[in-house]
Amino acid sequence: MGTIDAVTIIVAVLLAALGLVLGFGRTLKFFTKGIFGIILSIFVCVTFGGMIQGIPAVADWLAGLNASLGEAWSFFETIHFATVIFYIVFFVVVQIVRILVVKFVAGIFSIDVLPMRIINRVLGMALMVAAVLLLTLLVFALIQAFGGDISASLEGSFLGTLYQNNPVRFS
Repeated sequence: MGTIDAVTIIVAVLLAALGLVLGFGRTLKFFTKGIFGIILSIFVCVTFGGMIQGIPAVADWLAGLNASLGEAWSFFETIHFATVIFYIVFFVVVQIVRILVVKFVAGIFSIDVLPMRIINRVLGMALMVAAVLLLTLLVFALIQAFGGDISASLEGSFLGTLYQNNPVRFS
């Protein structure tokens, strides 16, 4: 085991301890508000927006709206203005739902009874380590997307294996 693996294990243990102290509710709030929350909402919109647009009734409605807006001003048809409005409204709805779900789940996990406190702490540990692992995968994918290669410096370590077998791809 090399220095990189030792540092990785120490960081993972420290993150787990931080998650234990904070608990699931506070960790969830931290990772779903601010820029993390906006990124999460954008991810949901990109992932599910196309599926919702693929529903025949929605697709027909957007096509008709794009055509009628194009009659008013051809620029609106060029940029598919109705589709832009669809994604803006969808983003706002996802933001509201995300906030409500996080408040509800965090409220449940902040109930002050012994079994819930134990579950809150254990899940807080798991969520903290998992969230940082996912952020690491995202950073590795961004490095690869911009043409960087750090595999030589991570050779033979856990992070090197993670870098080589990263499931997150932008290309």
